[in-house]
Amino acid sequence: MSYHSLILTKADGVAVIQMNNPKAMNALEDELSAELLSAYKDVAADPAVGAVILTGAEKAFCAGGDLKKLNEGFPTAEAGYDYMKSFREMVTTFLNMPKPTIAAVNGFAVGAGFCIAMQADLILASDKAKFGMAFANVGLIPDLAGLYTLPRLVGLQRAKELVFTGRTIGAEEAGAMGIVNRVVPHEQLLDEAQKLARRLADGPRVALRMAKNVMNDSINMTLEQLLDLEPHAQSICFQSEDHKIGVQAFFRKEKPVFKGR
Repeated sequence: MSYHSLILTKADGVAVIQMNNPKAMNALEDELSAELLSAYKDVAADPAVGAVILTGAEKAFCAGGDLKKLNEGFPTAEAGYDYMKSFREMVTTFLNMPKPTIAAVNGFAVGAGFCIAMQADLILASDKAKFGMAFANVGLIPDLAGLYTLPRLVGLQRAKELVFTGRTIGAEEAGAMGIVNRVVPHEQLLDEAQKLARRLADGPRVALRMAKNVMNDSINMTLEQLLDLEPHAQSICFQSEDHKIGVQAFFRKEKPVFKGR
């Protein structure tokens, strides 16, 4: 598929999805949201891809929702409901991506852009990045699973403060809150994201997928439920070629070279 609002590249086991409508600061207009869903499905199904980077072009990661559409309004509450429901598949496809995902936040990640970044497994931020739950500023609540992901990253009280005030925070404060895994100099952001993504892509892909699935599910589980799920995931890992490679490399005192299967 050819894309107009994003750029999709693949190399060395890593897919990079770059939102690319800088005139709109990569706002989540209809075309971009449709193309993101398509790109997510593409990389999820590609066995050559072991890790995914999501980033933005120029000054913004994603500057939020389509305010032009919101300014037009919706004729009924039902129409607004249907509009928001249309994003569900995009959100769940990325959250449930069967391989590690990295948001490389290069600039403004506000509103929906902040929520999209938090859907990634890991967040690397440029020292110029800005984050903000700007929804209250226009009389809305956070969407795109932001009310699910933010409290799990920062705790309920801090999440409420960010949501209620709509204030913008810098990369360092986002790191201190636990939103960002690492802050890097702006000019090094994509290089650092690529290094991390290649490391993950070269890792034991079956084990990483199982670990991601169990950790994501564990948030809503009791200990007993987790201990019921754990053996199922581990039994799949036991059968993987990478497990055998890793054990053999351990006894040989060598670095394992995983096959990704």
